[in-house]
Amino acid sequence: MSSEEKKTSANSSGVYCGNCGLKLEEDSSATTENRLPCPLCGSMTRAIKVAVLDVASCKEKLKTKARPQGRRKPSYEHVKGDDFHRDTKTWRHLDRVIDHDNDEYHEIVKNPKTGEILHECHEPLSQHRGHGAAKKGHKTKDGKQ
Repeated sequence: MSSEEKKTSANSSGVYCGNCGLKLEEDSSATTENRLPCPLCGSMTRAIKVAVLDVASCKEKLKTKARPQGRRKPSYEHVKGDDFHRDTKTWRHLDRVIDHDNDEYHEIVKNPKTGEILHECHEPLSQHRGHGAAKKGHKTKDGKQ
């Protein structure tokens, strides 16, 4: 929704004449006895309009894996897209490549609003230890450490 649409939507809330539709400078909670007739048509009926605005956004992340025929584990993994960082409670843009065959690990994390690089790592995969699920003391799915 554009900023102009938001203004129009917010400005359309209020009290209107129920007969001619003129916007009135009147409290929406005013009782019938406290109302003045519409200055345009003289009607005492009222229409109260309320604008409700809600905004939704979508995030996306693409994960790909390449497995050569006959191998269980992937030889290549790529993750790219929006990623929620739990510690800071912010969305970030993640681009991660794990190339098992060439022993490479590449990861770039950026602020999606500014483009600022928040984290960058390029190292041999064999040396990329102690991160994520590989952290010391981290329990596996079966509950073991």
